[in-house]
Amino acid sequence: MVKNLVLSEMLEDGFREGLSTIIWCTPLVDGTVLAYQLCYSKLEEGYGVIYFVNNKRPDIIVEDCIKYGWNIYPFIENQRLIFVDGFTPLMGIKNEGEYFVRNPFSLEEISSLILSLIKKSENLNGFLVIDSLSTLIDNFGFQTLNSVALWNKVASVCDVPILYLFTEWDYDNNLKEKLVNLCDNILEIKVIERNIIASEVFTVKKLKGELVKQPMVPFKYVKPGGLKVYIPKILVTGPYNAGKTTVVHALSTRAVSVDRESTTIALDFGHLEYKGFTADLFGTIGQQRFDPVLEQLGGESLGVILVIDSVNPQFERAVEMLRKAKVYGLPLVVFANKQDLPKALSVEAIRKGLRLPFDVPIIGTVATKKEGIFEGLDLLLQQIF
Repeated sequence: MVKNLVLSEMLEDGFREGLSTIIWCTPLVDGTVLAYQLCYSKLEEGYGVIYFVNNKRPDIIVEDCIKYGWNIYPFIENQRLIFVDGFTPLMGIKNEGEYFVRNPFSLEEISSLILSLIKKSENLNGFLVIDSLSTLIDNFGFQTLNSVALWNKVASVCDVPILYLFTEWDYDNNLKEKLVNLCDNILEIKVIERNIIASEVFTVKKLKGELVKQPMVPFKYVKPGGLKVYIPKILVTGPYNAGKTTVVHALSTRAVSVDRESTTIALDFGHLEYKGFTADLFGTIGQQRFDPVLEQLGGESLGVILVIDSVNPQFERAVEMLRKAKVYGLPLVVFANKQDLPKALSVEAIRKGLRLPFDVPIIGTVATKKEGIFEGLDLLLQQIF
């Protein structure tokens, strides 16, 4: 169902029939795009989706989906996607549609409606979305959770997955604790700050009823495309003439270098899109006179590619650059580059010269021919995630 490889792996089969899931967002972080993406994936697989919305007009959702490249009109036309409008009645606007909340100020009526939607979802072989649970709690308080418990129980019997969208405002801690206990899966989205850079991240906190500890994965929403795992900085470093610029350009969807007479004099920058990931690559300058900027370039990196000239490896210089960039302890992979040249040292000889731990991958590459570089990138991504 979930096309993003990292998200799929973290969730395993947590979205199977009968389980309840919360997209749990910190304030001012948007989880709706991820919900749309999950729904669209479900629709493409042949399932139905019923989407209950009480914080915006359904046509706003349709417009947003189109912006992200998800044409949901065919699914609306064949009624595999059904919107249930709980917003316009709340605004006092008369609704002429087939599916809407008649009395938005009655939790009993809303609860009865959602129970009927669970039954309808069962007939559609469908998936039910409640957007948003926070709005229901704002309107009806702690009583909402009693309804959630009932919905989850009925959905479990009917084998209907329910997806809730929830924003963690300043609610009572007891309410939040009970909500955690009520649902099977919790997918948390929040912002983390490192120095002056803030990134949105997601993680799975609960899976199939059990609390779990999984890594926080940075992401961004892309139009079109939706949620993509986003690595804001991968540092590409190494001694002069090792082939860093070639590596950045070979890995990148688009790249730019500031150079003079084929020598980088500022930095290399590349943007990578690969297997559902997006990443920005920053290549350092090899000459020692530019070392004062190494620490600044290394800051906020989530992973490091060290490029070594297999003919002229300059081991001491390579280790010195890692130290000055202050990237020890970060995920690291070594590209033993120029392996096609005569007198190129073997991978084993380069490992011995660098004196790096055996768990640091070293892979032979020929960047000019794109040989080995994506295999090396795969090894780096495995370490990061």
